[in-house]
Amino acid sequence: MLNKICLFMVVLSGSFTLSCASRKALVSPTGETAKIVSRAERTHIINEVVQHRTYYTTFSGRAKSRITMNGKETYDVTANVRIERDKAIWISITALMGIEAGRVLITPDSVKMINRLRSEYFTAPLDSVYSFTGSDLDFSSFQALLTGNVIDQAVSRDAEVSAMEAGNILSSDALDGGLSYWIALNTGYRPVTVLLENTEAQRLEAAYAGYQAVNGRLFPFETALSIRAGRWDIQASMNYNRVAYDEAVEFPFGIPASYKEIQ
Repeated sequence: MLNKICLFMVVLSGSFTLSCASRKALVSPTGETAKIVSRAERTHIINEVVQHRTYYTTFSGRAKSRITMNGKETYDVTANVRIERDKAIWISITALMGIEAGRVLITPDSVKMINRLRSEYFTAPLDSVYSFTGSDLDFSSFQALLTGNVIDQAVSRDAEVSAMEAGNILSSDALDGGLSYWIALNTGYRPVTVLLENTEAQRLEAAYAGYQAVNGRLFPFETALSIRAGRWDIQASMNYNRVAYDEAVEFPFGIPASYKEIQ
């Protein structure tokens, strides 16, 4: 159960496993092939992506979530997510009858988890989870994936930009054995599909839909994740029913004295 709760936290907090699936072909359903854009157009598209990001001080949301593990076990849970940009990500997971199963707190330098079902907790430096997520994804990447923003790596000088009628593609092959990515954008320069890869036979694919304006900012109310890493095959869907920006948020994380620390 501890492994399951931790994986729930990992999935819902954005500490996502990377992917090593075959790269998607740059072809639309209509048969249109994506074309590499000129240097000037590339600069324009990258600037548009940056300008169309959602900027905020705090984020809070509640999502009904369904998680299927290895095609066998399915769990219906509620995730309450709070973020203070560039400072902290907090998630509380509740199961049936509103019973809290676990809680996670991620900061730029640490990760803490509580398993209330077994009265256990875990705390470690953030870089200790890199064996699961890959060292190319940092705290900034986690919060970007959670809030439907394009990760910083995809607007770097290494990004290749292609264009189709339905939107644009940002992509890059792995550099020095690190992260590679393939991100499809809609015509509003927001991510629709994200594929992340590394060289460790790990895979993540995320799909964003249901964009709605919240206080003048677009947020994808529907997120689907497909994750494969080693013996894990996780499918997760998150359907938000509440989203708010720039409200006061708190990150309660007291650990009862009776709880046992695990490694």
